Amino acid sequence: MRSAPLGNVLRLTCLLVCAGLAASRLGLIVHELGGHGGFAIVQGGEITDLRLFWFAGGWIGYSLDEPTAAGMLAASMGGLIVELVLGGALWFGLARSDRLATKAKQTRLGIRIIRGIGAALVAHAWWYFATGTWHGYGDGLPSHRAFGDARYPVAIAAGLVTCVVAFGCARLVLGAFTAVLPGRHRIGVAIAMAVSAVVLAAPAVVEVRVRGDSRYGTIMKREGDRLAERELIAWQREMKRRGTTIDQTVRATEARRLAERHRQPPFMPVLAVLVAVAIALGAWRARVAPGAAITRRVLVTAALVAAGSLTAVIALDAAFH
Repeated sequence: MRSAPLGNVLRLTCLLVCAGLAASRLGLIVHELGGHGGFAIVQGGEITDLRLFWFAGGWIGYSLDEPTAAGMLAASMGGLIVELVLGGALWFGLARSDRLATKAKQTRLGIRIIRGIGAALVAHAWWYFATGTWHGYGDGLPSHRAFGDARYPVAIAAGLVTCVVAFGCARLVLGAFTAVLPGRHRIGVAIAMAVSAVVLAAPAVVEVRVRGDSRYGTIMKREGDRLAERELIAWQREMKRRGTTIDQTVRATEARRLAERHRQPPFMPVLAVLVAVAIALGAWRARVAPGAAITRRVLVTAALVAAGSLTAVIALDAAFH
């Protein structure tokens, strides 16, 4: 089995970066504006603020004229709902065309990528719901509070769905990626995936640290951390009422005690490992797709869509600031 030339691995890496950037940026717009904002507007509300990181996540502010418990819940969960609907439509809507092309041994890489983006949207929605329900942050905060102690089995079930979707996506899409490398080298695909993941994640991490956003930090804060902070404030007020002087050492000790008290069993890292295993198993079970090729047209199209999606995010963010 021949090794994949560096040039082909680089082409695949560029394609993965463009596809990942386009999927994440368009997914962010769909999630915030189409999901949260859309559900608010349908109920007669309006969008009051919007912050979209260029490479990371974001948040949206909205108001409802006559807010109800059901309406607020729909708006808060709207991003996940829209991701599931759109992702499922992309996956199943192109299934027949994909099967026909495969039978004719003319796999259309573009269709596989679009279906993969659909699966990624669905997986992200389930991941966000699972981890948010368990830890109580972001869009999962309402379900975290609503389910009570039942949130743990609910989160585990949602996490398993995430793994199943990740496996199915990897099994379908990675077979096409493997076919574009001479010798059908899975190692080349693994290298391209790892490099593209770093290229996509690095600017997101740097941007969040450099730009900063207190509201985003509050939204993404876990419920246990919120409870610990509130109890620390209440403790300080009680100590002040009693006339007790609190030095930094005593305060730090109490803060650690409260943080430990509200510490939750780790779930996000465990789920991340399971998803990675599911992707690896999907790649191992993937069948090489006949006729798949990274043409110049595919690369140019992917680059244009990625650039357009990034431009849209930048323009929308600038419009509200």
